[in-house]
Amino acid sequence: MARGDKDAIWLMQGWLFYSDSGFWRPPQMQALLHSVPFGKMIVLDLFADVKPIWKTSSQFYGTPYIWCMLHNFGGNIEMYGILDAISSGPVDARISENSTMVGVGMCMEGIEQNPVVYELMSEMAFRSEKVEPVDWLKSYSRRRYGKAVQQVEEAWEILHHTIYNCTDGVADHNIDFIVKFPDWDPSIINMSILAKQEHMQKLLTLHKKRRFLVEETNTDLPQSHLWYPTWPVVNALRLFLVARNNLSKSLTYRYDLVDLTRQVLSKLANQVYLDAMTAFRQNDAKAFSLHSQKFVQLISDIDELLAADDNFLLGTWLDSAKKLAANPGEMRQYEWNARTQVTMWFDNTKTNQSKLHDYANKFWSGLLKDYYLPRASTYFAHLLKSLEHKVNFMLEEWRREWIQLSNKWQAGTESYSIEAVGDASAISHTLYDKYFN
Repeated sequence: MARGDKDAIWLMQGWLFYSDSGFWRPPQMQALLHSVPFGKMIVLDLFADVKPIWKTSSQFYGTPYIWCMLHNFGGNIEMYGILDAISSGPVDARISENSTMVGVGMCMEGIEQNPVVYELMSEMAFRSEKVEPVDWLKSYSRRRYGKAVQQVEEAWEILHHTIYNCTDGVADHNIDFIVKFPDWDPSIINMSILAKQEHMQKLLTLHKKRRFLVEETNTDLPQSHLWYPTWPVVNALRLFLVARNNLSKSLTYRYDLVDLTRQVLSKLANQVYLDAMTAFRQNDAKAFSLHSQKFVQLISDIDELLAADDNFLLGTWLDSAKKLAANPGEMRQYEWNARTQVTMWFDNTKTNQSKLHDYANKFWSGLLKDYYLPRASTYFAHLLKSLEHKVNFMLEEWRREWIQLSNKWQAGTESYSIEAVGDASAISHTLYDKYFN
């Protein structure tokens, strides 16, 4: 680098110090960082919003660094963030003793989600003092919607303490079951935890009116990421809906209403999926059919909701890819690339999905209806068949069928809408009444 440009500075991601922390102990970190002349390297403290390395490495042992917010993986669409960390973290780093911080940055893998997070982080680049999130959110709400609406301000206060207060240290990669459907055989069970399962089922029976509050913690079942109590967020959605007449002309309100409704329904779907798996293990075909049909219906309902806002359309993604093409051959290739990138990727076999399948999953209308819904439907159909015929679930048979369907969809050229259809506010209200009222 120096031979090419005597003024070159090595900008290095600090992700390795987090992802492989078992190896990168203080001696190893210092050896690497001090091997470059001082001032010739800047480290990106890539995940400082969750795991700030500067705090545990003596300011990267004197090496200049940039405080970064990573926040998003794969361009996934999920309401998530740590507003308290963003509103204070950059300032804490800058004023800390012997600070070597030289800037702030954002290094998300995808954007166009969680605008509240990116607006606050953008402001922190120009602020010399910490921000009080409660006050900032009131100002944000008024700026975003063009007026002060009490119910919406109350909703944002709830969201601050729930969705936007993820303090479990988990890198949030959306693994909700609709978009990251579990690829497993639920009939294979660890006998040592049967008692725990029975206990959980008793809890669900005792608390039927509150069952959405119950978070399944049985490690033998697939786990989604849930870092907040769900009912307060349902109440935040109710408050948003109360305000809909005051904000009917606000496009930013419509976006937030759709996104919050999607979030609430997706978390509900996670519990419905677990209910279906519990019913399957209890050989209860009737209950299994009820829960699996509800899961599929939730996918369909969310697709209709997302279709009502321009920001949640598969068609926009595919259309933007095809517009880059110079000829019909390129157009087919670019569309295949765009479809594959948000679904299977490409290292799958006939009976094994890609190890990175659904890495870039999206809550987009069209993708739910024509990709995620058929996937869940075929899986549930195979499970129901095994219950009705009292035979083992053929996981590999389902995988083979699903991968064929996925490959066919990836190679497809059917068009998807690039314009919103439907009344988002009315649809959200209907779905709230359907599932929570």
